[in-house]
Amino acid sequence: MVVLHEGLERAEWLVFHGAIDEAVPLLDAAENLSGRSAVYAAWLKGVALGACGQYGKALEVVEGITQGTPEYSMARSLRASLLRQLGSHDLAVVADREAMANAATPGAAIEAMTGLAADAVGLQEALTASTMLGQARSLLQKVAADPANAPIWWRHSVRVSWVECEVALLESRYPDAVTYATTALDAAESANAPRHVAKSLLFLAVSKIEAGQREQAVPDLRRSLMLSGSMGLLAVEWPTHAVLAALLKGGDPRAAHTHFVAANAITDTVRQGLTGDLAQRWAERDDILALRREAS
Repeated sequence: MVVLHEGLERAEWLVFHGAIDEAVPLLDAAENLSGRSAVYAAWLKGVALGACGQYGKALEVVEGITQGTPEYSMARSLRASLLRQLGSHDLAVVADREAMANAATPGAAIEAMTGLAADAVGLQEALTASTMLGQARSLLQKVAADPANAPIWWRHSVRVSWVECEVALLESRYPDAVTYATTALDAAESANAPRHVAKSLLFLAVSKIEAGQREQAVPDLRRSLMLSGSMGLLAVEWPTHAVLAALLKGGDPRAAHTHFVAANAITDTVRQGLTGDLAQRWAERDDILALRREAS
C-alpha cells in the first residue's frame, strides 16, 4: 500500500470520486515527489489524462513508469486500456500480457485478466474473453469474500461487470448484458464514483437498445452526458453523444445532428493529441468516419 504524499490525496479523490478534469492541474503542480509516491502520481495522471481524452499525453506519462516497480503492471494495464479506447485492441493485448507477466498482487492480476478479456472482445474472440473473464471473476470473489474487505474492490467489480456486459453483447445475450451493466452501475453508485457511473450508464443504455428497450435508454444516455460533460470526461462523452444521436435520428433529426456534431468535435480533439500510427488508426476507424459524415 502506498502512503500518499499529502498533495496526492485530493488528486486521488478527484480521479475516483470527483471531477476528474480537476485532478490534472493538481498532479501537474505536485512537487518534491520521489519513490513510489512519484510513480503513483504518474499513474493517476495517466488515468486522468486518458479519461479527459488526452490519450497521447496519457500514453507518454505511462511509458515513464518503468519495470521493477510494483506499479509497473498497473501501468501496462493502463496503457492497454488507453489503446483499447483508441480502438487498437491488437496493441492493447501486448500491454495486457506484460501486465499479467508482472502482476505482483491480486489486484494487478485481476486488472490484467479483465484487460485481456476486453481485448478479446475487441478482437471478436468470445471464447478467450469468457475464459479470461472467468479467471478474473474467480480471483475477485476470493479476495472480496470477506465483507469487511469487499468495499475496497469496488473498482475491480465495476470493471469486471463492464466486460461481462461486453461479452454478453458480443454473444447477443442482450438481457444478460442489461443485468451486468446494472450491476456495474449499482457498484459505481455505491462507491460514489461519478466517472464509473457515467460509463456504466453508457453500457446500460447500449444494452437496453440491443434488448429492444430504446425509449428506456434515453434517460440513461442523458444522465451519462450530464456527468461526463460536467467532468470533462471526453472518453465517455463522445460515444454517448454518438449513441444518442443514432437513437434520435429517425424521430428527431435536428437533435440527432446536434449530438453527431458534438461527438465529431470531440473525436477531432482526440485526433489532435495523437501522432503517427495511432493518429492514422483513429482517423480511419469506421465509426469515426461515419460520425464525420453525419456531422457534415
